[in-house]
Amino acid sequence: MTAERGVKLQPYRGLASIYDYLLAGLDYEEWADYLEQIFERFQIEPCGKILDLACGTGNSTLPWARRGYAVCGVDISNEMLALARRKAHDKNLEITFYQQDLRRLDLPFQADVAVLYQDGLNYLLTNKDLEKAMCKIRSAVRPGGYFIFNLNLVEKLPVGSRPEVSWLEEEGLTLVWESVYKPVEKIWRMKLVAFVQRDGGLFEKIEEEHMERSYSRGELETVIARTGWRMEACYGGFTLCEPLPQERNIFFIIKREE
Repeated sequence: MTAERGVKLQPYRGLASIYDYLLAGLDYEEWADYLEQIFERFQIEPCGKILDLACGTGNSTLPWARRGYAVCGVDISNEMLALARRKAHDKNLEITFYQQDLRRLDLPFQADVAVLYQDGLNYLLTNKDLEKAMCKIRSAVRPGGYFIFNLNLVEKLPVGSRPEVSWLEEEGLTLVWESVYKPVEKIWRMKLVAFVQRDGGLFEKIEEEHMERSYSRGELETVIARTGWRMEACYGGFTLCEPLPQERNIFFIIKREE
C-alpha cells in the first residue's frame, strides 16, 4: 500500500482521491483471512495490538477492527490517512492512524504483530533504507512478536528495459503512465499523469512518480539477521508453501529476537 511513496513527486498526494477506485478489485477481507491462517500456523495471538504499516486509505486496516482486534495504522501520506480516518469514523471503528515514515517510526506502544501488504517495503530503494526501516519496525514490535509482509519481485513484471506507455480512459478519468525496469539497479519506475474530473466539471492534472526496488531473498535474509529478526517462513502469495520460481508476490514471516 504506501510506505515510501517514491522520491521526487511525493506519490499518493493527488492520486489518493482515486486510489480506492483504481484498486477496487482487491479483496482486503481475503488478505485478513490469509494472515489469520498464518496466525494459526505460528500460534500468533495478537491480544494487544496489530500494527498495519503502509496502510494507505485504511482498506487493509478496517477488517482487523471489524474482527475485534485492536489495530493502528501507519502511512507516510497525510492525504491517504485523511481518507482512512474518515472511513473509520463513518463505520464507528476505533482506529488510531499515525503519519510516519517507516525509516523513522516512533510509536507510543509495542504491537504483538506488524503487518504490511502490497509492496510497501519495495518503495525503499536502498539496502540502507530497508535496514533502517527493519530496525524501527523491530522497536515497534514487542520481544517475541512478529512482522508479516510481502515483497514484489519487480523483475518479474511484464515490463521491459525500454520505457513503455500505457493508458486508461474512462468517464471523468484519464490515466497515462510510462513504465520501465532498470535491471542493473533492480528498480521499476512508473511516471504517471492523471486527469481527474472534479466537482463543477473541471479537470485536475496529477503527476506522480513511483519506484520499486527488487530485493532477493538472500539480500533480505542478510538485513533480517542484522536487524534483530529471525526468519520463520517464506511463502508464495496466499499459500502456506515455499514460493515457486515463477512467483512474484512473496510473503515473509519473521520474529523479533528476545
